[in-house]
Amino acid sequence: MNSLKEYGDLFLKLNLSELSIKEGDFSLVLRKDGAGQEKSENIVQVNDTVMASKKEAEPMKETAGTPVKAPLLGIFEELSGDRTPIKEGDLVKKGDVLCTIEAMKMLNEVLATTEGTVVKVLAKPGDLVEYNQELFIIE
Repeated sequence: MNSLKEYGDLFLKLNLSELSIKEGDFSLVLRKDGAGQEKSENIVQVNDTVMASKKEAEPMKETAGTPVKAPLLGIFEELSGDRTPIKEGDLVKKGDVLCTIEAMKMLNEVLATTEGTVVKVLAKPGDLVEYNQELFIIE
């Protein structure tokens, strides 16, 4: 990447909470703190200079139900092969495979933690998901 704007765009596109880059004497840290709190601060560090901008955080809409969270950091993938991808409105049983997360060329299955109806799918195929990020809401 060649510019700070490209790093900032990547940070926003992947919805990361932190991105740290170090190349030679260049270092860049982008950090988003306080999701769901009244204020958040984005910090950009270029070499030894720290720039911060404070902004009001947008209120988070809550969906009733049980969240299914990512057990690790990786790439969100829908089910493939003979399995049909899970979509909103599908009925699932506890232990059903909802999706896979690819990490280090290994596919890790994410299982339903409860029985019910999938009311929200919060990730798209190819999204980079973080540890403990909500992927599905089951009611």
